[in-house]
Amino acid sequence: AAAAAAAASAVVVEELKLTSTTAPGKYFASRSDLATHYKSDWHKYNLKRREAALPMLKEEDFAARLEAALSLRREREEESKRSKMDHIKQQKKKQHIQKKK
Repeated sequence: AAAAAAAASAVVVEELKLTSTTAPGKYFASRSDLATHYKSDWHKYNLKRREAALPMLKEEDFAARLEAALSLRREREEESKRSKMDHIKQQKKKQHIQKKK
């Protein structure tokens, strides 16, 4: 009888798992966890994918894409900083040459 009661409570726990269509394969333990997911970038990204008729991304795949995008942004920002510095150096060099004349 105790085993049957334990099995029944396990089934109840299974039924209480909350899911979201924007979080494939993920179960949420509480409504609070689900609400937190709804505020996440992962959820928002998958909503946009749904609108574009694209498949939802799993959390790991989204994390990999996010890291790649952030890395690319950092790279571009560094390149932009270097480019601005080169431009400033060129201006100063021109000014220095003009002063010598």
